[in-house]
Amino acid sequence: MFASLHAHYLEIEWQEAGCARTVKVSPEPIEICELDGGVLCAETQVFHDLCPWVGLRLEGELTGITPAFERADGVLMPMLRLEDGHGEHWWVQDNGWDPVGNRHLSELHRSMGQFNVVLGPHRLLLNNVIDGLSRVQVEEYLHDFQHDLVWLVMGFGGATGSASSGFQMNRELIEALEAFAAAARQVLVRPANSVCEVQVEKIPARVRPNSATFRQYLRNPVAHRLPSRGVQETPDIADNRYLRHLVQVCEKLCSSLTKAVGQQAIRLADRARLEAERAAVYNKMTHRQVDPEIFDRQLAELKKKLSQVEAYCDVVPASDERLRTLEFQVGAAYAKCTDKFFYNNRDGSVAAGESKEWQYEFSTLQIPQTLADVIKPTLSFCDYYRMVGTGGARLEFTNNGKPYRAVHFTGVSSIKPFTKALARKFDKRAQLEANNWLAPLTVKERQESQQEAHTAHLRGQTYRQYAQKAEQISSALNMCQKELRAQDLHWQRLEVVPSVTLPMGVRFSQSPSYAACKVAFSKLTQLVQQGGLKLDSLEALDRISVLHASALYERWCLVKILSILIEDYHFQPEAGWQEELIRAVSGKPETLELILQRKDVGMSASLEIQPVLPNGRRPDFRLRFFYDDKPSAPDLRDKERRREKQPSAPPFRKEGLGGLVLDAKFRTSWRRGELGRMLASLVEEKDYGQQGDRVFILHPAPKAILKPTSPLSWGKDCDYGQEAGNGHSKGVVYLAPGVGASNPELNLRRLLILQLQASFPTPSEVNLDGGSIWKSKSFCIRCGKAHQPCDVQHQSTRRGSSFWILSCNECQMHTIRTHCYGCNSSLIFKNGLNLTYHRTVADQITNVVCPQCGKYFDNDLHGREQGTGMQDGDI
Repeated sequence: MFASLHAHYLEIEWQEAGCARTVKVSPEPIEICELDGGVLCAETQVFHDLCPWVGLRLEGELTGITPAFERADGVLMPMLRLEDGHGEHWWVQDNGWDPVGNRHLSELHRSMGQFNVVLGPHRLLLNNVIDGLSRVQVEEYLHDFQHDLVWLVMGFGGATGSASSGFQMNRELIEALEAFAAAARQVLVRPANSVCEVQVEKIPARVRPNSATFRQYLRNPVAHRLPSRGVQETPDIADNRYLRHLVQVCEKLCSSLTKAVGQQAIRLADRARLEAERAAVYNKMTHRQVDPEIFDRQLAELKKKLSQVEAYCDVVPASDERLRTLEFQVGAAYAKCTDKFFYNNRDGSVAAGESKEWQYEFSTLQIPQTLADVIKPTLSFCDYYRMVGTGGARLEFTNNGKPYRAVHFTGVSSIKPFTKALARKFDKRAQLEANNWLAPLTVKERQESQQEAHTAHLRGQTYRQYAQKAEQISSALNMCQKELRAQDLHWQRLEVVPSVTLPMGVRFSQSPSYAACKVAFSKLTQLVQQGGLKLDSLEALDRISVLHASALYERWCLVKILSILIEDYHFQPEAGWQEELIRAVSGKPETLELILQRKDVGMSASLEIQPVLPNGRRPDFRLRFFYDDKPSAPDLRDKERRREKQPSAPPFRKEGLGGLVLDAKFRTSWRRGELGRMLASLVEEKDYGQQGDRVFILHPAPKAILKPTSPLSWGKDCDYGQEAGNGHSKGVVYLAPGVGASNPELNLRRLLILQLQASFPTPSEVNLDGGSIWKSKSFCIRCGKAHQPCDVQHQSTRRGSSFWILSCNECQMHTIRTHCYGCNSSLIFKNGLNLTYHRTVADQITNVVCPQCGKYFDNDLHGREQGTGMQDGDI
């Protein structure tokens, strides 16, 4: 069924009713999936001031069927059949002919909702959603995409290792353009001409007669002027026609490069300004604005967690002789059990002891699983409880023969938590409200702000230098473009028509001025091909239709991902990647894998475009990071074999190697709850994360998070899966064009940092003759510089656990890699105030919350009320 039905957007120019003059088919198909019950489903969009048609092509078992739209009253309206000029037939909805507008009408152009298409015994459900994007905004995506792509493939973006080296490398290209413009200018000073005989009228005394002269004389013997042979010189010869074609090609290339470099110069200057502003703000910061909505939401979460514990009650008769009372401090889980854990005395000492019958070294407590489930969320701010229920104790032994006391409760009639967390949080709220929700910075927070200011200042200087270099290149390209444009206009005034045909004469080999043009153009062509951008590729990029905004947004997201990997983190793509990428984004969609490497840290990145998952699903992108010394690292030779033998097969990857699956969903707004349902569908129904991958949606709709949980700047736009228990396994990220502090591209960079840091191995200690050093196979997430041994500082917590401070001597960025004191998760990174993707406390945004268990150290929460002092002897 899937193979017999195809859906694409169409651009139709109507000739008359029922007949189309031209039909343009989008290269990107509309995705069709199957729902429960065998109903097919596709999502279509209503574009503001754009009218793309939804066309269906039927093959196989559907051939010969006339599809029809089903109205609300059950009446079927047959669809209109069109031919696209290439032998293919398409069916479109027909709601009548508009003689004034000279076009057919379609309800899909203006109405949202669900439409049923009857395909014989089958049904197709079209979910039509309204999009508020105008043609100007769509073109903004298109131009941004085209300019970024040219910037990347030509190496300006630092494909050789840094933006600075990219600028230097392409100086040769600019010099080649200037050399061609200078050579072509010399030709225009004295262009070659051809002499041809023409017919002119002259006085009889100067006539050079031909047959026309005698015919005219016989008709009028007394005429004052007669036809005569004449001579005319014209520059419209094959050599000049070909030379004008070369001028136009170079002018178009120069125009594309000028726009791409000019846009990047503006973007780099904006980054420099933003970093300077950020540095000034951090330097002056003494208080931080607290979001009352986030604070109250976190406070309500604490209250809810405690109330669930206090409300817990099993049906236990009060007269039961087995009723026992126990006060305990919760410890770690015992033997990875979910309902059994170590417990300590009130003062935190190990619950060991000696009785008449037993002598034990520690104690464990086993409680009903339902009670354990409600206690675990409270352990980050309360670990001391008094419990009444039916239970007992017995002496047990570990595998090593150590005796311990095993207390077990089969029923709990009441449980009381001892904590001052809520009281302290309410006091803090009153203080903040009295101070207009401004929280004074602590000494540590002030130091972190100063560090962020220093880093922002250094990055601002770097961006400013890059912007100046880009402006210089843009200025040189602009001057060259103006020169070539003037030459083309001069040829036009000489009435020389451009031609792509290479002349058969010898002028381009014997004339010095023409030969110089040919040599300069040959060198330019060679440099462009070395850069990966063929001259005809520019035409392919220009042919991308602005009508198909969903496909355009996917391509735009792809270029942004590559920009971060190449420009910011200095990954070097494989040879020939430019041609593959341009073919993938300008033609029909196909599965493509790009391998990028960082040899200095031995790391590789695999970016797959529309990968085929084991269940047959095809997300938009999958990004994975590998280390070259691992057996799972991608092999370029294997990639070539796959391309030759199985071009449509998904790339081979071992199970359990988590990556980042990204699906671009083009929306300018979401209905309430729609974004969450979409994410749940990708995870649960389509099973995008089946190989241990994280699943994220990229979308261009701001403020889409209904209930933000993060007080950071991205809280209302993004969800990085920061909630406890999620572990950053799924989420949504707002990504759209923008500038300044609200630039959404930083959201994507933060997401890639999440995956990068999850791939970085734990720093290792290397023993030397004079001692030991720590090494980390990682790099700075701010500027991309590899971490050296001198940048890795090992420290220990109060409990003796290791954590590392990873510094950068280039931009002074500091990242702390630590672990959770509750679940011991080692993937907790403190990336400062700008690049942190973990959840943080509302009034202490440097205080990171564990994404696995939700624990964090907060002075307002830790500390408990005094219990009765009852020891476990009562049981």
